[in-house]
Amino acid sequence: MPLALAFAVVFLTGVFLTSAQTMIYATVSIGSAPANRATAVGRTSGMGRFGAVFGPRLGGQLLAADQGDRGYTAFATAGSASMTRIGIAALRTATAVPRRGAGNCATSHHAPAAGQ
Repeated sequence: MPLALAFAVVFLTGVFLTSAQTMIYATVSIGSAPANRATAVGRTSGMGRFGAVFGPRLGGQLLAADQGDRGYTAFATAGSASMTRIGIAALRTATAVPRRGAGNCATSHHAPAAGQ
C-alpha cells in the first residue's frame, strides 16, 4: 500500500472512530431515564477507558507470546460482541414506548407565561 493511501486510511479511521465514540455517549444519554442518565454515561465512559487500557495490554502479551493470530481472534470477538449488543439495544429502543415528553420541547416543565 502506498504511503499516501495508508495515511488517508489512518486519517479516515480516526475520524470515524472519534465520531462513533461521541455517538455512543449521545445514544446512551437518550436511552436512559433522567434519574440515572449521568450514571449510565459514566459507566459507558468507564468501560471505554477499561478497553483502551486492557486492549493494547492483551495485544502486546499475545504478540510477545508469538500468538498474533489469537490476538486478531480476541479483538474480532470483542468487536462482534459489541456490535451484537448495540444492535439489540437499538432494537429495544426502537420498540420501546416513548417516555412522556421525550423529544418534545413543548412539554417541558417551565412555568406558564404571565396571563395564561
